[in-house]
Amino acid sequence: MKIFLTSNMYPSSKDSLFGVFVKNFRLELKKNGVVFPAVSIIEGKRSNNLSKALTYLKYYLSVCFNFIFKDYDLVYVHFMSHNAPVLAFLFFLFKKKKPLVINVHGDDVTASKGKKIDNLNKFILKKVDLVVVPSTYFKKMMLENYPFLTENQIFVSPSGGVDATRFYPIKMERNEIPILGMISRIDKGKGWDDFIKALKGLREKNIEFKAIIAGQGLQEKDMLEMIREFNLQDRVEFLGLVKQEELVQLYNKMDVMVFPTKREAESLGLVGVEAMSCGTPVIGGNIAGPKTYINHNQNGLLFEPGNVSELEGCIERYLKLSSEEKSQMKNAAIKTAEEYESGYVMNRLLKQLKTLCIKN
Repeated sequence: MKIFLTSNMYPSSKDSLFGVFVKNFRLELKKNGVVFPAVSIIEGKRSNNLSKALTYLKYYLSVCFNFIFKDYDLVYVHFMSHNAPVLAFLFFLFKKKKPLVINVHGDDVTASKGKKIDNLNKFILKKVDLVVVPSTYFKKMMLENYPFLTENQIFVSPSGGVDATRFYPIKMERNEIPILGMISRIDKGKGWDDFIKALKGLREKNIEFKAIIAGQGLQEKDMLEMIREFNLQDRVEFLGLVKQEELVQLYNKMDVMVFPTKREAESLGLVGVEAMSCGTPVIGGNIAGPKTYINHNQNGLLFEPGNVSELEGCIERYLKLSSEEKSQMKNAAIKTAEEYESGYVMNRLLKQLKTLCIKN
């Protein structure tokens, strides 16, 4: 099978986690014999509007060239709204030549509702052969927002899945002081502020803990200021961006991971599944994608997003579990992650893609 892959998010040497799931998607399919004779991607982030505009111009020209001149069996597009303009232009001039697959990820569709770009989204989605979504939650959202789509047109595939050879349990000595972890973008809506506030509450109750935060974002300075304001410098370690190959050690070092997102567009939250693959239970917001794999009191705990006292209570509750109860939760987390193993996930997706090519 020959796929024309296009994505406006792809990792670079500087931004190694930027769209890393697209890179993993490509690598997994290549392992299964898929070739990519045409690839249009944007590697890494751009620092200013001029650079971004020039990058997108070059990207759209690449999409047009590959669409018109390259030989492929289907077009696979990651992210809807950013690619809708160039796809609409091409379909208007040349019509659709081969099967079209759109992989939506969250904000690329939800943020467009009520905006002019959504008219282009609808135009493209009416021509799509398959829409790939990261979770059952997002499938439901797509059917509600775009009622002309059918159940059979939407396929759930969790962002390339989790590579079990990269994320796995490592036997470590038990932490004398429990370690709470958070791996996330430090941006609005990700809930980092609720996590810090919950840590403040735990300290005021004289509960022993250490916290590790990894990630980067526009609100790093605000987060560090809040840590200082709450006098948590001796309790919280901020690591910044951690390379993907180093994450397995970090997940295993945690007693529990906190995923406090408040974003309705959190279509899956792959870091939660990666943590579970390492045997680390997850405390997450009862929202969007996370609630589809966090089973309350089984492989983790759920709390109402934005409710700091409830988050604090969930952390305290976990810390008070017996060793046997924690072990049971750890095993349940590993069991859940098996359903998201990348080989299994990509084999199912590949089967769908081959079916599309046969039909066309």
